[in-house]
Amino acid sequence: MKKLWEIWLDNIERREKDFENYLKNRKIKKEIEIKELVQGHLEKTDHNLKFVKATLALEEFNDWAIVSSYYSIYHASLALCALKGYSTKDHLATLLILIKEFYQTKLNREEIEMVNKTTLEKEQVLYYIEAKNKRTKASYSTQKIFNKDEAEILQHKTIAFTNKVKEIIDSFNL
Repeated sequence: MKKLWEIWLDNIERREKDFENYLKNRKIKKEIEIKELVQGHLEKTDHNLKFVKATLALEEFNDWAIVSSYYSIYHASLALCALKGYSTKDHLATLLILIKEFYQTKLNREEIEMVNKTTLEKEQVLYYIEAKNKRTKASYSTQKIFNKDEAEILQHKTIAFTNKVKEIIDSFNL
């Protein structure tokens, strides 16, 4: 059985209907202070990435490196949401905005030129989901020791994802 976010990838009508419901139920809110919100989320992204680096250097807290990697990705994703004038505190709503606004969207010519090389691909949306699952395991598991290699791989993927987000944001010339 497909998960909801997988349905959104393939079914535009369902995606739009759910988006309207999320707006109506205030899981997604419209924002007007876009530049400040984008900047705040990017600063939090960078802050979390610094913590990941410091934590990995300690070689004992790989679980927190995984958690912080996830939050770096999440704040980068919230920056993209803000870029389109939205905010949310709901992970699924965040994913819905990413899919709706950045996944294979048919933008007008000017927008396509602006974000030509930076539109999120399906793999990056799927990576967001993968990282969220790892964050849940790291946060709520009683397991203390996580493989350092796994945490470092996640760190590198996080850096790549957040750099892509910054490219997208830069292309909008806020």
